[in-house]
Amino acid sequence: MKTAVADAGADFVDLYAHTGSNTACDGVNRGIGGLLENSRIQIGDDQRLPWYAHPNEKGRDIQAERVTDKVEQALNR
Repeated sequence: MKTAVADAGADFVDLYAHTGSNTACDGVNRGIGGLLENSRIQIGDDQRLPWYAHPNEKGRDIQAERVTDKVEQALNR
């Protein structure tokens, strides 16, 4: 994937390098929500959607930081 992105003239953001070792089993330090852990997204008055192993707030922030860094690098060339 990284090579294909570079060949197309785009920049690749390697999120796995910073989040690959952060799993849903990492307790309070995890960046991935557990399968049955409720997110902050609410449907109706009291039903919350589960994360289903997607990035939680910490994981989202880690990924956003990596993408922001890459954008800043591209703008400062």
